[in-house]
Amino acid sequence: MASELCKTISVARLEKHKNLFLNYRNLQHFPLELLKDEGLQYLERLYMKRNSLTTLPENLAQKLPNLVELYLHSNNIVVVPEAIGSLIKLQCLDLSDNALEIVCPEIGRLRALRHLRLANNQLQFLPPVFLFVCRQWALHMYVSI
Repeated sequence: MASELCKTISVARLEKHKNLFLNYRNLQHFPLELLKDEGLQYLERLYMKRNSLTTLPENLAQKLPNLVELYLHSNNIVVVPEAIGSLIKLQCLDLSDNALEIVCPEIGRLRALRHLRLANNQLQFLPPVFLFVCRQWALHMYVSI
């Protein structure tokens, strides 16, 4: 499985793919191959739903700067790093069905964000910035608290 994953990522890098599907791979860690060298600079959509991820890398925005959509539905993510706020082109972020207890306020820096899915987590509250963000940017947010 690991060699298949490496091959998939290598092909995506070589052919400058804009979409990468890594769903249902039983990934427990974010693949370091995605973050090697210059990363996947052309990648716009990353699909990683139904894995077993618990964290995201701090350098995600540096290595995948052109992400427009990030799908992390149905993992075991507990914390979203503050660096998520540096994904300035991100329009859609799906973190539903994870283990989030809090959401970092840095998500409020995502000015292009239009769809945020946080349903079915263990959130107790949302940072005040979310109310402002929803009103100012016409953000569609799906949350269950």
